[in-house]
Amino acid sequence: MGSALHSSFDANNNANTKRTNRVTVFNVFINSLTASAKISIVLIPIFFILGCSSFTSKIKLIDSSASLAFFEVEEEEWRNIFPEEISKLKINTKNFEALPTVLKSIQYKRGVLAYEDWETLVPDSLLPEIQKFAERVVTNPEPRVYLCIFKLDDILSPNVKILKTSFYVLGTEEGLVLLFHEINTNISFQTQYSFEDWVIFHPTKIKPIYRPELWLRDKQHTSIYKNRNLSKNAIYGNVVVFNVPALMPNPPLFRYPKEEENPPPTDQWKSVPEKLKTLEEMRKNRLITDEEYERKKTELLKEF
Repeated sequence: MGSALHSSFDANNNANTKRTNRVTVFNVFINSLTASAKISIVLIPIFFILGCSSFTSKIKLIDSSASLAFFEVEEEEWRNIFPEEISKLKINTKNFEALPTVLKSIQYKRGVLAYEDWETLVPDSLLPEIQKFAERVVTNPEPRVYLCIFKLDDILSPNVKILKTSFYVLGTEEGLVLLFHEINTNISFQTQYSFEDWVIFHPTKIKPIYRPELWLRDKQHTSIYKNRNLSKNAIYGNVVVFNVPALMPNPPLFRYPKEEENPPPTDQWKSVPEKLKTLEEMRKNRLITDEEYERKKTELLKEF
């Protein structure tokens, strides 16, 4: 019995020694840090917690299924990340019932090499759920902007790979605006994913996509958005406008133009000196008269 008590005492003593050593090592580590480093160790977890709570307060889950999730988006959030012209719109949800119809008309570019290889973006299997959600939103007395996220399982690896699409829906008195954040983004998980894994969302500012991601089959009511206040990079290939006259370009755009379909106007790429030089050559070659030359020259100098 004496040996047993002695062994127990030794075991406790060893455990206490290990704890003391760990505390000593930790204290040495802390003491070796500068004051700013110590502050960082304390602040980083605090900022992480605050950031997470800030994110969850900006969007609120209101409806979901196995492959689809809807969120309400705080006004301060969407007005900060939408294009300026769209962020100033007065929202109204009375046209939300048109959402399934609009989505049915949107196709996405499946292949990288074949320009005309298109498929319907939203599967028909999800449209009934979207229809029910839209009908419920219409009756909401307080209009909101919503975020929709849906996923499609990879055929070969259905439990660890998905294609994810996320888009905002803003309603107005006349129609709808759909702003796509992700379009069939390929996401892989190390283990079988859960609902919390695939609905995770990091809001970022909506910027133009300069490639033909979407193609619209509805030629009467929809268009790709074009910012009228910009002369360059004005076309948002990831923003769809439905029946909102203030945002509809003229003529409408049903996909992002091919490069050869969108050449710069010849009267914009030349500078005034280049135009004068061209004008002089035209006069020398007797393509214009001296009077025409002088008149055009005067106009160009005024422009200069």
